[in-house]
Amino acid sequence: MTERLILHDRHWRAIVAPEQGGSLLSCDFDGAVVLQPVAAPRHHGATWPARCYFPLVPFSNRIENGEFAFDGARIRLPGNVPGSAHAMHGHGWLAAWTVRNSSTTECSLAYERTADDEWPWHYEATQTFAIAGNALRITLDIRNLDAQAMPCGLGFHPFFPAHPTTRLRLRAARVWNGAAGEFPRHCLPVPRPLCFDAGALLAERLGVDHCYEGWDRRALVTSEDRAGGIVVQGCEATDFLVVYVPRDAGYFCVEPVTHAVNAVNLRDPATAGLWSLAPAQRREIAMTIATRVAA
Repeated sequence: MTERLILHDRHWRAIVAPEQGGSLLSCDFDGAVVLQPVAAPRHHGATWPARCYFPLVPFSNRIENGEFAFDGARIRLPGNVPGSAHAMHGHGWLAAWTVRNSSTTECSLAYERTADDEWPWHYEATQTFAIAGNALRITLDIRNLDAQAMPCGLGFHPFFPAHPTTRLRLRAARVWNGAAGEFPRHCLPVPRPLCFDAGALLAERLGVDHCYEGWDRRALVTSEDRAGGIVVQGCEATDFLVVYVPRDAGYFCVEPVTHAVNAVNLRDPATAGLWSLAPAQRREIAMTIATRVAA
């Protein structure tokens, strides 16, 4: 039987699925949906439940054609989503995580991957979920267990409900040219059609699928049917943010991440946020999703 962990208190109810990507299947506050469950793609013939959040480890978004070079080695990763030749979202979201500890308000999961022909580095990731007050806090870390330096990055992939009146407000210094799926190569000032500074209606930003850089680590989601709104807070290490607003989907994504899309294949991967993790080195990021009390 597939294991489920239920985090709950007087306000929150969140269902964690360790064996299905260390993901969240649902997340509600006072009975209202905070994160929107979205159907998952089939993976090696398996049908997964709808998920409203999953972790990004050891990289975010896509690696173009699943290929990159690092320290003189040429790495070739298989496509992991049907119909795409690109490696997407890393390993953790499609793997079974083990439970290290759990209570009614907090749990900790771990995922270890040994080196193989596809990813020749041994690493371990851990993830914690904790509810307290009006906030859900998720932390994600990675530790290099290999004898060689490893390229990597981390990120969070939550899904939020989209309604006709939903607005998103965030400030960012720059945006990478072209949609994420087009593998942008340059960072530019944010043009008006991609700007969320003033709290743009999502209905006016349909089709956005871009990576922002230098955001202020705080995004506000509001809608007329929800008093106060939802605040998404990143940490210092999440200097990049992927915003995805699909058409006619009923959801959108605001993803705090540590590197640009396809950073391993950019001219200067380190400037684009990619980490080179030394043996035994550990890095951690955190995200808070909080309900905001109406004034």
